[in-house]
Amino acid sequence: MNNKENLAEWRKKKIAECKAFPKCLLYLSKKENFKSIIEHGILPHNQSKGKKLKSQSFADVDVQELRSEIKVLISGNKKYNLHDLVPLYFQALTPTLSKIRAQQKNLFFCKILSQNLISDTETNFAFTDGNAASLYTITYRSLNSLNKLNWEIINSEFWNDKVDGKRIRNSEFLIYPKIEIKYISEFSVNNQKLKEEFENILLKNSIKIPVTVDERCFFIT
Repeated sequence: MNNKENLAEWRKKKIAECKAFPKCLLYLSKKENFKSIIEHGILPHNQSKGKKLKSQSFADVDVQELRSEIKVLISGNKKYNLHDLVPLYFQALTPTLSKIRAQQKNLFFCKILSQNLISDTETNFAFTDGNAASLYTITYRSLNSLNKLNWEIINSEFWNDKVDGKRIRNSEFLIYPKIEIKYISEFSVNNQKLKEEFENILLKNSIKIPVTVDERCFFIT
């Protein structure tokens, strides 16, 4: 095998060794961004802005401003701004989603097969042990460090009763430079109306990715 093949196999092995690592990583977005995602893939904030694509964010302006000032060292030993990276969650039910649960009917998740994405040697990454915007969060860039994350809280049913649970539950897996649509295995929504709307868009674009109403990904309101 060549160097790229060796790296791909090593990444697959490390993900498999971490039994707590989810089969799918999750990207949360607003329905207004759906067409852009199927046309361009999942782009980080700065790429979307640079291409002058119309996109909407659910994040607070203050949070976005804070994230725009944070630099992250990723695999490949390069440093990028947080807004140059695509943020993925390990779990759907996070403090972030809880805060905007009133918007859930207009939100959706892209489910991304973890091993497929991470074993792509054109993909570089970092991951955090909590909300990337927190001053207390540590960022890692080697899959050897996966065991340093608090998987008990990340994968638990609740986090409010855990010490530092809110920050830890919002742990992120950060991707550079983008996520191509081929890595999206499923779109998940919380209502039939949005499911049908997305299915019609996918049909018109000859894209065969299932859309599911997955109540496990959303809070009961």
